Amino acid sequence: MFYYLIALFKQKSPPLTYESIAPLNIGEVVEVPLLKRNLRGVVLKAIPKPNFECKPLKPLKEYFSPSQFQLAEFIASYYCSSYASSFGIFMPFMQDSIQDFPSLSFEVKPLNEEQTQALNFINSRQSSLLFGDTGSGKTEIYIHLLNQTLQKGKNAIFLMPEIALTPQMEKRLKAVFGECIAFWHSKVTKSKKQAILQKLKQGEIRILAGSRSSFFLPLSKIGLIIVDEEHDDAYKSSSSPRLNTRDIALFLAQKNHIKILLGSATPSLNIYYKALQKQNIFRLKGSFYKSQKEFIFCESHDYFHPLIIDNLAKNLADNKQAIVFLPTRANFKHLLCSHCGETIQCPYCSVSMSLHKKDSSLKCHYCHFTSPILSTCPTCGGDLQSLRIGTQEFAKELSTYLPNAKIACFDRDSITTQKQLTQTLESFNQHKIDILVGTQMLTKGHDYHNVALSIALGLDYLLKGSDYRAREKTLALMVQLAGRSGRKENGKVIVQTLQKDFFQRYLQDYEEFLKNELKMRKNLYPPFVRLALIKISHKDKEKAHLLMQKTLKALPPHKKVEIVGYGDAPIEKIANKWRCVILLRSLESKALHFVLKSLEGFACEIDIDPLDFN
Repeated sequence: MFYYLIALFKQKSPPLTYESIAPLNIGEVVEVPLLKRNLRGVVLKAIPKPNFECKPLKPLKEYFSPSQFQLAEFIASYYCSSYASSFGIFMPFMQDSIQDFPSLSFEVKPLNEEQTQALNFINSRQSSLLFGDTGSGKTEIYIHLLNQTLQKGKNAIFLMPEIALTPQMEKRLKAVFGECIAFWHSKVTKSKKQAILQKLKQGEIRILAGSRSSFFLPLSKIGLIIVDEEHDDAYKSSSSPRLNTRDIALFLAQKNHIKILLGSATPSLNIYYKALQKQNIFRLKGSFYKSQKEFIFCESHDYFHPLIIDNLAKNLADNKQAIVFLPTRANFKHLLCSHCGETIQCPYCSVSMSLHKKDSSLKCHYCHFTSPILSTCPTCGGDLQSLRIGTQEFAKELSTYLPNAKIACFDRDSITTQKQLTQTLESFNQHKIDILVGTQMLTKGHDYHNVALSIALGLDYLLKGSDYRAREKTLALMVQLAGRSGRKENGKVIVQTLQKDFFQRYLQDYEEFLKNELKMRKNLYPPFVRLALIKISHKDKEKAHLLMQKTLKALPPHKKVEIVGYGDAPIEKIANKWRCVILLRSLESKALHFVLKSLEGFACEIDIDPLDFN
């Protein structure tokens, strides 16, 4: 008889011991009995016969590859998660999966001189950052790298943020690679996902393109990983394990000698700093079509300022299209009482409800609680007025200024399916829509053919956010948005802000911003230090605070780890739970993990390298 330690998928229990008649390999997937249920798990290691009776397990003819096993162990260790949750995000291989792949070659467009230099630079390194302006032709370089990889008989992963998985990108890549590329993201149907998995098993799919979940599918013989829009926060998981797919892709590539390319027009400061140290940045400047952009600043917070309306009207008269960005979706962000100044709070979260006129409701964008629109303040009975206009309301009011314009919204309320995304973008590119009004979705890698005007509203709200990355995130968003207009012809960008000097200085030189931001963050924030956010929540506010105090006492003092602060979370209550946080900072990852190890078994959640402090 043989004895093994098994990590059960998606269970909170620690690894358990089971027996097997036949020897098993590390990484094999098995079925085990637990409390009258049969559960799946993975073999972690063989152990000596224990001094208690063990139940038998059943092998399932599935396994995790050595690189998957290595990565799952790293995730459990680095991100302070259980083996169960770290292995639970991977999809195992079937034992009869194809492992040998023929060499394939596809017809690709020739590159220009700058793109060729970039390709040669990337090919000379195992890891590199392609810092390419919007519209500079990064995708063509990606296509050449993918083709080279298939020619070597190897496979590739092409990661994109979920929202950047546009129909245009799929169409463009499928036109080159046909059926040997598959796209995987949350909006792919269950039946289509099953078909993709079957083709993976048979070796028919050679390139996996998709959101972060595609990284954990069973693809062997990986020769290339591309992480497009590497700066995007969508690569960071908001649930356990709270990993950053971009960072674990870098880990996997380094450990297994896989070529990896990170691409962005606005690289994150962390990645830029590391690439600067290793001298593996290629700077691809300018637009592929050599178009020019004119930046105009509207120094007012009036969303319907004459400068904005007049430019939209002229753009319409010239038979051109426009995109308008707002940081707030729905009709209005809040309803505010004109008498006592209170907003309508969600009963389960310490946030104000947002106004949605379309379905006559107030909605919480955190727990999704919905209630009817109120006419008077529940606190004092005073009149309610709207605060901070949203996309839906702006589009509605804009139509009164421009009655002949065809206006549509592009946000999470309007676009809920892949079909709606496809139809809206097709309608826009066929010029059935004159003005597209949306949130950050507008900026995510879409290629708008006839857009001559981009407008950014409400930027100061984002720029003055409490996040230490507020400047970086706002400027990156603005640069990405500006890149959506004038891709083939000259374009105009209107920036509504009272912080003109900041945007004027950096909008056309993002690299200068990165260099100056590095000086500001020295010894305080990443990339110079490591952060960890400890999150505690409880339905009882007092118990949440007691748990926080207990957690603080359990943290061993360490000269290389600083407790930056602790207390109520910025949003105190979400989904009827009161929330507290403790923020740790250290110059060394090893020291930080040593301190965090003392919290094993505590009722808290640890977020390593946090991006969201709410």
